[in-house]
Amino acid sequence: MLDSTRRNRNVCGGCLTMTEFTGLFWLFCALLVLFAAAFVAVPVWRASRGSPVSGEIDRAEANIALFRERKQELEADHAAGEMDREELDSLLLELQKSLLTDVETAEPPRDEPHPVIPRGAKRSRGFSLSWRSPAFLTPLALMLVLPLAAWLMYQQWGQLDDVELMDQFQRTVQNENDPETARDLVLSLWQVVQENPERPWAWYFLGENLSTLGLFDDANSAYRQAAERMSADDEKALALGRVVLTAYVMEQLQITPEVQELIERTLELNPDEPNVLQLLATDAREREDYDAAIGYWRRLSQLNPNSLTVRENIAELQRLRTGDAAGGGPAIEVAVAVADNLPLDPQLRVFVSARNAQVDGMPPLAVADITVADLPTRIRLDDSLAVGPFNLSSAESVYVSALISQVGTANRASGDYFAETEAFSLESPPLPVELLISEIVP
Repeated sequence: MLDSTRRNRNVCGGCLTMTEFTGLFWLFCALLVLFAAAFVAVPVWRASRGSPVSGEIDRAEANIALFRERKQELEADHAAGEMDREELDSLLLELQKSLLTDVETAEPPRDEPHPVIPRGAKRSRGFSLSWRSPAFLTPLALMLVLPLAAWLMYQQWGQLDDVELMDQFQRTVQNENDPETARDLVLSLWQVVQENPERPWAWYFLGENLSTLGLFDDANSAYRQAAERMSADDEKALALGRVVLTAYVMEQLQITPEVQELIERTLELNPDEPNVLQLLATDAREREDYDAAIGYWRRLSQLNPNSLTVRENIAELQRLRTGDAAGGGPAIEVAVAVADNLPLDPQLRVFVSARNAQVDGMPPLAVADITVADLPTRIRLDDSLAVGPFNLSSAESVYVSALISQVGTANRASGDYFAETEAFSLESPPLPVELLISEIVP
């Protein structure tokens, strides 16, 4: 029941602890703040080294350039006959007076000497900047206020607390063989939910820890608290799925009316909730309803096509179902192998199926689901492996195919490998039917 907990333990073996993660997080934040501050501090520092004299000189030169340009325009108008000589002289005089006024304004006061520039030093171009000026104080204030504001906003709306809870859960599953450590961590989570009972994930992780320790009654209560506080349907279904599992264990692995009601509530929120589907598959197998059990496992395979556990359960249930149906109806012995020169992942799924040769477009009459690692092998196709409304007994002639699927589905797709026989009568099938998978789907 707690396979997901064990998987989490294996996955988290190389994870950083929360202390290491938090330290790295704040280190990167500090580096980013310094990097951003450089964009403000460097231009301000460079500007503060500038010379006011050079700036005024640049402005005077610009005024002189404008004077010359305007003078040329006036002389051009005079040459074109648009104004007489007297009007031209008057305008040039006004232009000269304006230039003198601008240049005098740009010069430093007469009683203040020009700064002395040491011999060999380069004249700086720019402007001076007092530390009291807004241009200096504003960037400095932003450098100080923005990191503080970001930290306060992260404390308000960030999810660091939930990450810390996940770390506590990971540490618990990593130390499940150390009851003392696990007990200390459970007590720590209990303190968290006591301080703030409205944190749904705190309750959920508490339930996970209690389940790991085998305290299913207490875990059930924690999962219920989590489900009540979760708002999203998929999250609520996840917590309710764990409520279902712990209730099923406490009811001695029986689906009582209360457990059935919980199952229905969960499936209304998420029809493919994995915990519930696995429970239903397990219960169907206990009742020897192999068809129903295979159906639930096939739904789980849709959620995780590469799950080895799912494929192993389907294969085992198919063998059990074949044993129950042995001796009744037609059967086909199939020898399946793969060409030696094909570089294939051993975990790829292989579908061996029989189809009605007289009717096109119908679902297969029998399907066996194995992996490349199982090849070469011999498979028996019979009525117990039917996946639809029709089985081998409903046909007179069939053809058999084998498909190595790259994506884990029984439908052919480009890049898959396959083999297929000619049609033959079920009254006298080949013994055995031989399939060598070597062709690729274009």
